[in-house]
Formats: sequence, structure tokens, C-alpha cells
Amino acid sequence: MASKKQTASKSAGKGSGTGAVKSDGKPEDKKAQDTKAAKAEGKKSEGVKTEAKKAPAKSSKASARKPAGKSSATTAPARGKGRAVQVKQPKPWGLIWTFTGVGVVALGLIGAAIFVVWDRSQPPEGITSYYGDYANVTEAKAAIADGDITEEDLENPWVVQQTHVDGEDPAAVPEYEVTPPAGGNHLSQWQTCTGSVYDAPIVDGNAVHSLEHGAVWLTYDPALVDGDGIDQLASKIEGRDYSLMSPYQDLGVEVSVQAWGVQYQTSDLNDPKIDEFLDFYIQNSDNLAEMNATCSGGISTTIADQQMPTG
Repeated sequence: MASKKQTASKSAGKGSGTGAVKSDGKPEDKKAQDTKAAKAEGKKSEGVKTEAKKAPAKSSKASARKPAGKSSATTAPARGKGRAVQVKQPKPWGLIWTFTGVGVVALGLIGAAIFVVWDRSQPPEGITSYYGDYANVTEAKAAIADGDITEEDLENPWVVQQTHVDGEDPAAVPEYEVTPPAGGNHLSQWQTCTGSVYDAPIVDGNAVHSLEHGAVWLTYDPALVDGDGIDQLASKIEGRDYSLMSPYQDLGVEVSVQAWGVQYQTSDLNDPKIDEFLDFYIQNSDNLAEMNATCSGGISTTIADQQMPTG
């Protein structure tokens, strides 16, 4: 027969399979067990909610940690389908201004060249022309060659006369109707006219030969033009090929410039027509009495050097 202690022990062993046991060894009743189970369920439910709240945060952190490469790789196709992005490049103002400047300079040079060509075709106003109805020696000679006129029909026949008077008589001296002379028969030697400035009078016949070669001869009256004025005039001639300058006694006017068949006289040393005359008539192709003639290698002496009469 089992004792009371053994019976209690067995009962406890059976109870452990069906219910909880209190700390004092006595089994809990069913109501207490249900209460505990409900509390446990509540905690479990709260845990699930908490995890659910945390999950989006983790997800956003994870997406933030994703490499940029992956993100661009997934969005690249969408960009390809959309409008192309154009990057505005700055205008190369340096080059633009450079080419603009070059263009302006080029146009200026072209305009200047056109003006020079046009200006060379217009004789200066106020000059005296000895060609009468003709513009230059070329036209006068053409009219004679065509039989339209004879030499004697010209107002001044000497504009087409080019004989070397000393060819047969070395002592011959040409005579001129105009002072200083502006063309006509002359001596066989020309006066050097390579921008030459003479300090004394030169022989008329030699100077006229220089005009035949296409030179311009600037003369001044030494009684009317002083040293400063002479220097001013000389600056227009020095170093300028196909030009020469010399004093001319009893000229009666400060300055007289001559080319073949034409002349201009002025009492004003600052008269712009002096330069215009030089620019227009030096080697003017329409007014060349002799083509392709030189100004170098001629006589470089003055009347005082030669000790011979003027002529």
C-alpha cells in the first residue's frame, strides 16, 4: 500500500502534462492559465506590429545604400526614350571678334583700293591742260594716228613733239612757249628724276626729257620761297621715284608743277593740289609720252655745274 507522499508525487507528475504548476508546487487552475496565454498573445502581436513599422525604414535605408550605378542603369532606358538633353556651349567670342576685325580691315582695304583706282582716273581740278579737246597725250596721238586731225590742228602742237634737237647739232637749244616748259622737243639726255632735289636751276631741255619719261617736275621761285618752304616742298619729292625739284628764276609764283602737257601753279605752299598733282601724274599710264623709260642714269648736274646757258 502506497504512502500519502507517493500518491501526491504521482498526482503531480500527471498534472505536469495538462497544466502549469505554481511555485509552491500546487497546480494552477484553468482560468489563470488562460489569462497568461492571452497576455502572451498580446505581446506577440505587439512585436509583429513593431517589426512591421521598422521594416519600411530598413527598406528605405537599404535603397539609400544601393550603388548609384544600379540606379542609373535602371533609369537610363527611360532617359533614352525621352527628349535629348542639350548642353549649351559658350560662344567663341574671341574668334568671332577676330574674324569680324579681319573682315572690316579687308573691306577697308578693298574700299581704299577702289577709291585709289577711281581717284587716279580723275585729274585734279584747276590744272592747266595743253591738250585742248583731248584728255591726255595718248588720246591726242590716237586722234592723229586715226587721221581725225593733224599735228597742226592741235591747240599746242608741241604736246606731241618729241625730237632730240641736239641729235644733229649738239649746240642746239630747244625753245618753249610755256615757262617752265611742260613738254615738246628736248635734249637727248634726261635729268635724273629719282626723287631728286636740286639746289640750283637745271637745264630746261633735260628736265623736259624727264617729263617725257613720266616724271613730275616741281619748281619754285627762290625769291618767294625761303629755306623752311624749300624744305617743306623737298619733303614731297625726296625718295619718290619719277619726280624732281629745282628752283626756277623769275617764276613769278611760289610753286609750279609740270607733267607732260599739263601744269599747275599756286602761291600756297600748303595747297593740297600739289600732292594731288604728284599722285595723279607720276607715271600716269594715259599720259606717258614714252613708255617704259627710266629716271635713273641721267644728268645730275645743274646749270651752275655745266656753265652753260639755259634753254
